[in-house]
Amino acid sequence: MKRLHISRKIYLPFLGLVLVLTAWLIYSRVWHKSVEPAGLDLKYVSLSGGYLFSVPAKYIANGVTMSGVTLVYPEASPPEDGQSLNDLYLQGTVAVQPIGELKDDNPEAFMTYIKDVLVADLGKIFKGATDLRPATQKDAVTAEVYALGEAGKRLRANYAIDFTQPVLVAAGDRSDAFLTVGFTMEDLKKTSLKSDIDQAAEATKDIAQKLQQQNSVDLRKNATAGFKKKMTEEKLVDTLNKSAQYLKRPINIVGGLYDGKFFVAQLVFEAKTAAEQPISGIVSLQKVDNTWKLDGFQLSEL
Repeated sequence: MKRLHISRKIYLPFLGLVLVLTAWLIYSRVWHKSVEPAGLDLKYVSLSGGYLFSVPAKYIANGVTMSGVTLVYPEASPPEDGQSLNDLYLQGTVAVQPIGELKDDNPEAFMTYIKDVLVADLGKIFKGATDLRPATQKDAVTAEVYALGEAGKRLRANYAIDFTQPVLVAAGDRSDAFLTVGFTMEDLKKTSLKSDIDQAAEATKDIAQKLQQQNSVDLRKNATAGFKKKMTEEKLVDTLNKSAQYLKRPINIVGGLYDGKFFVAQLVFEAKTAAEQPISGIVSLQKVDNTWKLDGFQLSEL
């Protein structure tokens, strides 16, 4: 496992859609709040990582730019070509990643990992002292770990949580965004929102399958009235044809934004050969009469 406190580069093939994705999520966020001002906080759900958290104000949560990592970055500072995690931390980015070495909610193994691996690695990388603070959050064992520099200055902030699949949150400092992400973190298998999120995820899988099949009839049939109005049959067929080159690829539904009324899913169309590049896309769903329906999508055109 490549841990979050080790320098990693942005996954370059996804950057072509980052600006579109960022604009869509900003728009969706404003749209959500205007529709449901008293609803849920905007959540980011990682289907691949098994966690969810509240998205800090004026931040974007993106699970496709760096493989296996959810980046939570300021709306005004999206990732750029060639940046490492260390670069992003300096801009206020928070990074979240499952701890691959740990499974099955084992507190003893969790704390052994924190002391013997995370603390030790931070000490070696930053060549200084560390500060370990064990704690408990929502019945889960947690630990805050900081790499310290001169005069006790924090050089890296880490927050680990022993969920069904343990998770690590990392940032350059104990910022408000870091605290929001870490302290609102929930285990996807145990959250009270699980049933509704599962339904949104299943609806997204069904839509992804229809995209692969280029089934324009069923896509429109199971869509919102707003989608049908703005996306005629002819226009939908044309849109799917322009993306046909990669629609047949395996689709990984990484996660998405969720507020109880909308789910904006982030997809990766995986490369099948070494000559191909992975392609990202987004699908927006709206809950209508307790049923999740297609409300929009954005695909790359090759």
